[in-house]
Amino acid sequence: MTNTFLTIALIIGSAMGLTIWYYRVKNEKPDYEEDAHITFEKLVDTVKYTLADLIKDESFNGFSDDDFKAFYKRKARIQDAMNNCVYGIDSAKVIVQDLIRSVIMDECPTVQDVNLCYDFYSRTLDTRVKFEILLYFYKKEYGKGALAQIIDAYNLDRERYLIEDKSAPSYAITAEDIDMIYGSKHYKLTYPVLIDLLTILVYQQYKGFGILDTLREMDINGFNCGTSGSILSNLRNDKQVVKAPRSVWLYFRGKYIHMRFLTFGTEQELRRVIQLICRYNNPGPLTEKRGYLVNTMFDKSRVLALRPPAAEYWAVFVRKFSLSDVSLKNLIEKPYVNNANLAIHLLQFLMMGQVTCGVTGRQGSGKTTLMTALIEFIDPKYTLRVLEMAPEMYLRELYPERNILSVQETEFVSASDLQDALKKSDAAVSIVGEVATDPIAARMIQMGQVASIFTIFSHHANRAADLVRALRNSLVNAGGFTSMVTAEQQVIDIVRIDVHLNYTTDGKRYIERISEIIKLDEGVPYPDYLRSDPVHSMNTITKEYYTRITDRQTFTTRDILKYDLATDTYTALDWFSPELTQYIMNCIPKDKRLDFSHFVQENWEV
Repeated sequence: MTNTFLTIALIIGSAMGLTIWYYRVKNEKPDYEEDAHITFEKLVDTVKYTLADLIKDESFNGFSDDDFKAFYKRKARIQDAMNNCVYGIDSAKVIVQDLIRSVIMDECPTVQDVNLCYDFYSRTLDTRVKFEILLYFYKKEYGKGALAQIIDAYNLDRERYLIEDKSAPSYAITAEDIDMIYGSKHYKLTYPVLIDLLTILVYQQYKGFGILDTLREMDINGFNCGTSGSILSNLRNDKQVVKAPRSVWLYFRGKYIHMRFLTFGTEQELRRVIQLICRYNNPGPLTEKRGYLVNTMFDKSRVLALRPPAAEYWAVFVRKFSLSDVSLKNLIEKPYVNNANLAIHLLQFLMMGQVTCGVTGRQGSGKTTLMTALIEFIDPKYTLRVLEMAPEMYLRELYPERNILSVQETEFVSASDLQDALKKSDAAVSIVGEVATDPIAARMIQMGQVASIFTIFSHHANRAADLVRALRNSLVNAGGFTSMVTAEQQVIDIVRIDVHLNYTTDGKRYIERISEIIKLDEGVPYPDYLRSDPVHSMNTITKEYYTRITDRQTFTTRDILKYDLATDTYTALDWFSPELTQYIMNCIPKDKRLDFSHFVQENWEV
């Protein structure tokens, strides 16, 4: 009996204890309530998982046929956008950003929620975010010209003394510049604006090119990353030295401007962005064994990516393709340039005259751009065949109604093979984007002889004489010639004009000179053999032979036009040789011959 009472009492006591504990816990506030708001990192993860679940969703049971088709098409469109947005395709990017925006609005329904996730009103707001906000508002008015408008408005491309103890001039945009500009704007950040900004930041970290994502969209010449900053300071944790991840350089109107306020933070982030930039069209992996990769992006930008150990650090070079005005007038006629029409008309007549020209100069001097502009003055009835290492000229985009075909070398098809193939493509004019190897140089000369009417090509030679000798050496190295003299004569028979470009450190591009390569008279006969004096005459003939094949110069160069950098003036010097003048006169259209004669007489007094 006693045990029964004890059991009943224990049960009643336990029930009462559980009841009291239940009500106490029910009325208690959870410890995590103070940290209930979502952080930016959590928001990025939420976006990732939500969009991944959206793609994986297969819950279409009970759908009608029409509903199923609509569901399937929407899912396929989202999947396609998720795959393509990483290539910088704007249409895909817009779709993904809309999806991200909807997730963010669910997670952050008020302004307070947004600011708890990312405080856009903070006094310590990251300068990079201020830059994004500036571009966001400027893009609404100027589109892809937003960055150029900011730079022009605040003279951000001016020369400064910031580096090497403020003793050396350079171009840079600093955090102080962006802070000053942002502070002067007083933008009103409403809820829709905050959602858009948060969407941009999440997209950049999730699917975009990080800190380069908006910069890449702008109308600029290009950019490169990983090309400045100390690498070893990362190991030493030295905070006084500019580190390698802080290495974004803007290529703008011929100037390389260091974006000092932009940093990737870590080498891993720089690596992620570079591998994204160079992956369009599946070029293969960028591995330690394959240390560099040349490719294009969806917008036709040219990409060169490098990685260790081939390079000392991860780096990428992007040159933008633009369909802006590439006319000769726009390229050469600047407000500060005098007598620009002299260079413009001379180049026009060289193209009409079907003269093989080499366009030479340093990297970035504008060789490809000038070659693109010259196409306008080639007879539209002629077919054009273009060989490039990587697509840069895009002539069919600029001249869609002409007969043009461009080819590029690949991992499996060499440039030499493509040149051989183009000999069978009915080419009237051959264009070689860059003569950089011996086989290409040899075949370029061969194409100029038999495969086309004339040729335009680019080269990195510094002088006209250097151009001839470099091409001569390439002919010999390629195995087609054993005699330097014979190879040199082949070159000067084909290449008649060298258009040399240059530029100053402040971005001023100009045609430094236009030179003719003149073949010296080789029709002079050898001395006669004299039977009356066989020994002396034979020695004379032998001497002349070895002089001709060794020290005798087979060509000379003549500057036709030169740019005076001190006065920014194009000046006429000597005129072409009579042979080249007659050749041009015979080739240009009859209705242009009188204009050509007047042009020569007025400027060269010939």
